[in-house]
Amino acid sequence: MSNVVIRGRLAGAAIALAAILSGSLALAPAAAQAQTPVTVRVDVYFYGSHVPILYGIVDGIYKKHGLDVTAQTGRGSATTIQTVVAGTDQFGFADGGTLVKFAAQGLQAKQIVGMLQTNPSIIMSMAEANIKGPKDLAGRKGGFGTGSAPEQIFPAFLKAAGVDGSAIQKVGVDIPTRDSLFLQKQTDFSFGYSVTQLPLMEEKCACKIDVIAYPKYGLNPISNGIVVSTKYAAENPEIVKKFAQATVEAIDASIKSPEKAIDAFFEYAKSTQLSRQVVTKQWEETVKLLHTDATKSKPTGVMDAGDWQKSIDLLVEYASVPKDTVKPEMVFTNEYLAQ
Repeated sequence: MSNVVIRGRLAGAAIALAAILSGSLALAPAAAQAQTPVTVRVDVYFYGSHVPILYGIVDGIYKKHGLDVTAQTGRGSATTIQTVVAGTDQFGFADGGTLVKFAAQGLQAKQIVGMLQTNPSIIMSMAEANIKGPKDLAGRKGGFGTGSAPEQIFPAFLKAAGVDGSAIQKVGVDIPTRDSLFLQKQTDFSFGYSVTQLPLMEEKCACKIDVIAYPKYGLNPISNGIVVSTKYAAENPEIVKKFAQATVEAIDASIKSPEKAIDAFFEYAKSTQLSRQVVTKQWEETVKLLHTDATKSKPTGVMDAGDWQKSIDLLVEYASVPKDTVKPEMVFTNEYLAQ
């Protein structure tokens, strides 16, 4: 073979290799650009109900759907909803009751993935208090935390359970003091959520706490789920669809592989002060509340208009939401979920 032919073939190979390499390099930025950056702000500090969100980030579930997600801690559902509506965050994890109250004031946002569809509100007592049901609250002393959701709808609970609230001693305090008084046994009962306070209290007192759950007595306002502003959803329907469906995938994966999901929680929430035992219990309690009777046969995340209407009616009666100002379609939608 002549030197000319050899040189020609080498040159051709070099050109072909260069073309392949340049093509590969061109694809790399395109792949990076395909990852849309979004933030999701949770309601407070990271706790067990957020396990799927953090697992979805760490395990690459959101990235598989083309999203580069950053999770941020919050300062309550109200603030989270406000940052979402303002466009500071694209998504939030926030309470349905708070969403209804804001909707009555004209703020436009909706839950797009239902998570705590059964309400986590509970009344807690220690064994020696012997409070086994609502009627046992008569003549007992409870700590009532300012601004706490379970306390706000406690009158509705008493009505549903047929209990006279005038026979209950109420100690009005802030939430940390409420919890402290309970642990010191200066109150007979306290309030909280099964997905947050209950595991924490049991760890702190090293005891089993008796629970009265609001939903057992027909009081079940929809709690937390994924929230997006109406404006952002209208302008970015594909991103919203990707986030909703990736979150559902992450929830299902967390149910299937809880240990792996909780590992991811601690990998992402490195500064958390919660123990693994508490986060595990919080996630287990969350799984129990993912559906209502109306949605238990439906895919994860799908919500029911009737459940939302009951929540709205409850808030009209007990939380000063003006009647006929909020309709279910104003505060939730299933349109971004695979059904």
